[in-house]
This record gives sequence, structure tokens and C-alpha cells, in this order.
Amino acid sequence: MKLFSGLTIAVSIVLITMGLMQKENINRKVRRFFHLKPNSEFDCSVYSKNQFSSRLNNYLKDYIARSEREGVKHSADLRELRRKIKSSKLVGVEANNGFVLDTFQYSYAVLTPYSKELLDTIGIRFEKALIKTPLEGTKLIVTSMTRTLYTVSKLVKNNRTAVKRSPHLNGNSFDFSFSRFNTPRAIDNCELTFLQESISKILLDLKNEKRCWVTFERWEECLHVVAKK
Repeated sequence: MKLFSGLTIAVSIVLITMGLMQKENINRKVRRFFHLKPNSEFDCSVYSKNQFSSRLNNYLKDYIARSEREGVKHSADLRELRRKIKSSKLVGVEANNGFVLDTFQYSYAVLTPYSKELLDTIGIRFEKALIKTPLEGTKLIVTSMTRTLYTVSKLVKNNRTAVKRSPHLNGNSFDFSFSRFNTPRAIDNCELTFLQESISKILLDLKNEKRCWVTFERWEECLHVVAKK
């Protein structure tokens, strides 16, 4: 009798759980259809993992020749980089709408003017995407910009995925962290996925607008962007 009662309780729990899951799936579909806000503070069903990031798959061969043609010539060291800044071929970059700068170890916060314009556009679009969400005010973290031949040589020794012929040498490439965001509070995995796929969608849109190439570098957990002139 006790065994029967135990089995009855277990079956009941399973049926109730399945019913709740089915109800939640139906509620999500209804909210999506009628564009209703979720009952909870944040709707985890907005984006699924790798929904857009998996489509950011440009390769070095897709853009390196044009990057070298449209960008600046390689700088041997910081002295040469400063000459390009003085001649306005490169411009300084500071934190702006939608993004902050990480502590750069192998690159400098300078870009060609058209690349800086693209970065600013990305920041603005990201900022707008988060308006009226619980994540409003979150910013992207830029982890890398323009390198010199000297810093690339140091990077290659410490990073097995780094390449010597890099668009970062041409002043028209920058990276965003995919695993870290500048948030006003701690976030959970659901919210992290939302942020990851939000920026991925923005970059995919810009890629389709023919304004850049983008690669989701899984090993480095970053989004690698190369601007088009």
C-alpha cells in the first residue's frame, strides 16, 4: 500500500511538472504573438543561445586584402603609430555610448576615422537595444584595437590563435568581449545570453549592410570586427 501511494505521488509530481512546463511554453507563444511583456522581470525566451552569433563566421581570407588596402600601413612600433595619429590617419578612441575600453595589453586605443564611426554606431545601437529592459545601461567591453608589429610579435608568443598578418595592424579592426559585459549589477546566464545575442544581431545587421566583417571567435570568447570603408 505504501509503495502504491509513493508511486502515485511520484506520478502526480511528474504530471504537474509537465503541465506547468507546457503552460509556460503556451504563455511564451501567446506573449510573442501579441507582443506582450512577460510576467517575470526578464523573458529568457527572447533569444536562444547562438541564435545570431553562430552566423558571424567571416574568415581572415575574406577581408585581409581589403583591410590592408583601405587601412593604414603597418606600424613597426609606437613611434610610427604616433606619426599616423599626428597626420590624422588614425584617431584616438575613448569610451562612448554603449561601450567602455578594457585595459589593452597588446594594442592601442586608436582607429581609422571610418572604423571609429562604425564602433560608435555599434555602441549607439546596443544602447538603444537595451532601453526599457532590466539590462538598460549595460555596456560592451572593447578588448582590442590597433596593434604594431612589435606588439603582434609579443602577442603571437603568448596566444596560439594570434596571427602575424592581422587587420589590427591596419587600424580598422576591434574586438568585443563575448563573455564579459559592463553591467550595473550581477547577471545570470539567461541575461548573459540575451546580451550576447543582442550584440550579435546588431553586428549581423551591419554585416548585411556591407559595413563590416565579423567573426565570433569561440576560443577567445570575443567578437572580431573589421570595418569596411
